[in-house]
Amino acid sequence: MRKQKLIEGRYPNVYVSSQIAALTGDKSSYIKNRAFDKKHYKKMILSFIKEYSSASRAELDALLLDKLSDALNQQQKKKKITNLLYEMHKKDKTIKNVGSNKKSKWISISKDD
Repeated sequence: MRKQKLIEGRYPNVYVSSQIAALTGDKSSYIKNRAFDKKHYKKMILSFIKEYSSASRAELDALLLDKLSDALNQQQKKKKITNLLYEMHKKDKTIKNVGSNKKSKWISISKDD
């Protein structure tokens, strides 16, 4: 079915492709299951931090949890946010944590640093 482009995703989280969703009138369900790329979520995090100068983990969870793919469960969504924050902090060096593990506070790193 994948070769015929009828389904997308990875087992066990497979869902109908965009063409099938368009034919069946289930376009909104397709968009909810399909994930956006990392850039999209990183941009949202940076926009939030720039707007409010900092963000707690709880605020970032509230921002992103409902926007992540419905194919993921709650634990997988939280892990995805953790991975995004790690990547932005360690690899991209766009944000840093100025709080503790229990009371994290993320701030933007300016390009001048």
